[in-house]
Amino acid sequence: MPARTRPDARTRLLEVARRRFAFDGALSATLDEVRREAEVSVGALYHHFPDKLSLATAVFAQLLGEYQAGFIAMLREQGTAEGGIRGGVAYHLRWVSAHRGEATLLLGPRLDSAELREHNDVFFAAVRDWWRPHHGYGVLQPMRVDVTAALWLGPAQEYSRYWIAGTAKRIPRETIGIFADAAWAALRANEIEENTT
Repeated sequence: MPARTRPDARTRLLEVARRRFAFDGALSATLDEVRREAEVSVGALYHHFPDKLSLATAVFAQLLGEYQAGFIAMLREQGTAEGGIRGGVAYHLRWVSAHRGEATLLLGPRLDSAELREHNDVFFAAVRDWWRPHHGYGVLQPMRVDVTAALWLGPAQEYSRYWIAGTAKRIPRETIGIFADAAWAALRANEIEENTT
């Protein structure tokens, strides 16, 4: 059996920082603690991340990219607009429920970077591609990114902040249904049932 290669210094730093920031908060873990746990040299740390903000920004972009990839994969599995809209809400709330610490990072201040903007470009292009035919045959309203995002996931994101601050272990299924119903009611264009045959 071939020996497994050890991840490079940058990957190890991101893995440790992600875990520590999600568990302790981005302000708690020091760069030196992350460096020591990742078993990298001071020089390697500062080569990749000159300060904690640059490390937190890279963690934020990595997390958001993974979240967005899962969201798009879910959308592409949906045969109807209603399935996609409801599925988006369910995906978001289930992801938050399964990744409480990491969700805290994503729901906090937006840490802008070129990598983040690239993830967003790919994500919104894929959402537009999925949205376009559903709007074309009259089931969904026109997509306006800011308004659509706020109506689709805004209430679920706000609820997520309250849930994260609480003690419940999981987001209840009925709560997911409430937010999915609200998103579908806000984004559908009319009452026409879709024909998927």
